[in-house]
Amino acid sequence: MKLLTVFMILSGCFVLFGHAPAAQAEATEAALVHRIDIAGRQRMLSQRMGMAACFVMGNVEAASYADIARQAYDALAVGQRTLRQGDPRQDIEAERDPAVLVLLDRSDAIFDTFGRAVLQVSHQDLQSVVIAQVTNLDFLMLEQLNLTVSAIEHQRVSATQGAQLIKTIDIAGRQRMLSQKVLKEYCYVSLGVDTRRQQQQMATTIKMFERSLELLETGSDEHGVLAPPNVRAKGRLARVRSIWERLAPILQSAVSGKDVDPADLQRAAGFSEDLLKASQHAVASYLKL
Repeated sequence: MKLLTVFMILSGCFVLFGHAPAAQAEATEAALVHRIDIAGRQRMLSQRMGMAACFVMGNVEAASYADIARQAYDALAVGQRTLRQGDPRQDIEAERDPAVLVLLDRSDAIFDTFGRAVLQVSHQDLQSVVIAQVTNLDFLMLEQLNLTVSAIEHQRVSATQGAQLIKTIDIAGRQRMLSQKVLKEYCYVSLGVDTRRQQQQMATTIKMFERSLELLETGSDEHGVLAPPNVRAKGRLARVRSIWERLAPILQSAVSGKDVDPADLQRAAGFSEDLLKASQHAVASYLKL
């Protein structure tokens, strides 16, 4: 009887501890997925700030986009603190990786000037120095935030499914950023701000958005991207596709060198919130898998 009791206790321990590593790995993966989502959202917010600032410069719904610029600034500042210090309410621990902390330091340094310049524009301070800070630091800010996402992604779990999920969330999250970036570039082209460079960047952004959308719609083992996990995810991606197909011809016209009609700039601005919201919903399809 004693032997049977001991055997049952030991068996229970094996079951208990056998599940512990799996549960721990699942918790680690969930935390990393959340961190990747936040880091990816930072990229979007930087481009949203630039887009909103440009629409203010172009006097396109200036009051509304001034508010959007300030809201994006506040959200990006909170996101930087969360990535660095953690947030118990979101089950996010403080960052310990020295490489990620260095990248956060660098993006904070750029944000200090870029962010203040965007706020100045939002208050109708359109001095040439301020506008130059917005347009020139925008790219450097995005570059550092992209590097931050990559550094965090390298902390990923080793399981194939986990790695694919994190890669997919990175790409889906990048679509949020590209939705704001391409409209920012279109706005700059319409205002004649560094037109040739903005056209080149816009052409690259369009290709990246379209290629990424295709990968998300079909999945790709070669690129480590999961296929849509359910009907809801497919529907959300279809919504992104529908909005994009209406916006893309307007963007392509500017890339080809045609003059941008003020009415087209207004029309393009009208897509910004719908495309961002649809892209946000697409990301959400993967966050609780």
